Amino acid sequence: MPPSENPVVESTLTYADLAKREHQLSVIFNTIADVTFVLSVEDDGRYRFIFANKAFEKATGVPVDKVVGRYVNEVIPEPSLSLVLTKYHEAVATRERVVWLETSDYPTGRVTGEVSVMPVCDEAGRCYQLVGVVHDLTKEKQAEEKQLLLTERLMQQNSDLQQFTYIVSHNLRAPLANALGFTDLLARLDKNSETFNTSMQHLRTSLKQLDQVMTDVNDILSLRDTKAGYRPEAVAVAAACQQALFDLQEALRGCGGHLRNAIPEGLRVLGSRAYFHSIFYNLISNAIKYRSDARPLQIEVTAVEALDSGLTITVRDNGSGFDQEKFSANVFQLYRRFHTGETGRGIGLFLVKAHVEAMGGQISVRSRVDEGTEFTLQFRPRADENLPH
Repeated sequence: MPPSENPVVESTLTYADLAKREHQLSVIFNTIADVTFVLSVEDDGRYRFIFANKAFEKATGVPVDKVVGRYVNEVIPEPSLSLVLTKYHEAVATRERVVWLETSDYPTGRVTGEVSVMPVCDEAGRCYQLVGVVHDLTKEKQAEEKQLLLTERLMQQNSDLQQFTYIVSHNLRAPLANALGFTDLLARLDKNSETFNTSMQHLRTSLKQLDQVMTDVNDILSLRDTKAGYRPEAVAVAAACQQALFDLQEALRGCGGHLRNAIPEGLRVLGSRAYFHSIFYNLISNAIKYRSDARPLQIEVTAVEALDSGLTITVRDNGSGFDQEKFSANVFQLYRRFHTGETGRGIGLFLVKAHVEAMGGQISVRSRVDEGTEFTLQFRPRADENLPH
């Protein structure tokens, strides 16, 4: 009997051929190292997985049988979901291949890859499928981040070396040379003379300066060690500021100053309680020390938190201020001072900057002579939404 007279057999052979061809394609896709998937473009604009290869499961940790048949929004997490939906819509609308870089969090961890989707259209030009390929760049991204971290550490070590070079050349050499000079002089003087007593006092002063510099160096080294073992905790920022104010209230009261703590009581930030106390203590004590004699000192501490920009803490005063254009490059440098009329070692703002950066933040300053100074601390948005308020 001619084949045309046996449509059932012909149909059966066709289905068998299709099944065989589908199996062959499945084997090929499952041997490909890159993640491969096929999406059905639904009439309501949604996208459903109709195929995913084994590389998908290996990369994401999500079993293939938990993916096929499900909609995209049930598999891909935010914030990646909004991005991929935009790209899918673009591919459907333009009927052209769309490529982008995507980072998503799956059970296996954070996955970074170059994603491309190719629209498949029928004879009428309607896109009914999207074929996607993800080239895994996770290892490359991790290597890049590691290299960036090493570069940052190298830059920090270079900065530390410059700081310690400055300490040795400026802050250790002078008092040490003076101490040696007075020691030689004392050996030639009459112990009962006034010159001997004066030289002895100068020797003590030089030794005290040496001791203070060594204490500063020890504090800086201790800070570096502490940063290496830094473990964030939920810090009540308002309470940390209030504790610093309590420690300085006698000095503030003595100068007739006033501080307004406008930090919300319930604000909690991942950081170090000791670091925040040091930051507020140094900034408030600086405001007291460099106040203006022309008006009562007013200090205001505020904090504003936003989901997109993170936490901003501002410490503002109406003190004597300084020439920002002249001194801005050295404000946070070790042993750099810009108020000659007041005593100080020039280490407070250095420690403030170090503490802020240890908690992943940044600090900036604005100041004008005889108008006041404003320090702004910026901390990135927190990733832990379960942090108590």
